[in-house]
Order: sequence, then C-alpha cells, then structure tokens
Amino acid sequence: MNSLHTPSPALPTVPPLRPQALALQWNRQPLPPLQAVQALEFRTGETGLLEVEQGRVWVTCDGLLEDYFLDAGQRLSFAGPVRLRVSAEGGRPARLSWARHRNSDVSDRSAAADASSLPAQGAPIRLQAA
Repeated sequence: MNSLHTPSPALPTVPPLRPQALALQWNRQPLPPLQAVQALEFRTGETGLLEVEQGRVWVTCDGLLEDYFLDAGQRLSFAGPVRLRVSAEGGRPARLSWARHRNSDVSDRSAAADASSLPAQGAPIRLQAA
C-alpha cells in the first residue's frame, strides 16, 4: 500500500464581485381602471423588472398558474422569455414602472458564477416591498 500523500491542487480563486448599479431605462405605464389587459414581453437573455408606483396591479405570466397582486412599492421580476399580462385591480387607477435588463450587460465571469442559480424561464425571481 502506497503511503505517499498527493496534495490536491489548489482551487482557483475568483475575486469577489462588486455590486454595480444597473443603468436601466424605466417606463411608466398608467393602468386606468376597467381598461383592457396590457401585455409586456421580455426576450431570452432579458429580465423584466416591475414596480408598482400607485394603486394595485394584477400580473400574470403566460404558462404559469399563479397570479400576482402588487401594491404600491412592491416589485417583481421575471426571467425571459416571458409574456406578462398586467392591469389595474379594482376600480382605482394604477401606475406601473417597468424596465428591461439585458443579462448580457453582466460580465461573463458573473454570468458563469450565477448560471447555476438562475430560475427557470418565466419564473418569478423575487417579490419584495420597497
């Protein structure tokens, strides 16, 4: 039996990622009460970011069973490709801000590091209050 110990090679070290502010162009979308449902589409490689500025907004995603009801200050994001349907909930007007983040804006290193933790396409990423 060989008693020589062969050391394992050292794992490569990657410097920690520094958070960077995203340069996003936010779009304001008024949602009058009793107006037809509006669609928002986000392509592969994009993340759709939603934030309710005023009122209550109903959000649903094609292919998912869940519906989401967001109040002013709440946020939701979806990984593309995805088609969202949004409208004001109830008899009051609402206002939705939304932005499109192109995932290619992130460096290759961070994209590779995060690839294993990405949600399924169309799956909501997070829901939080501001």
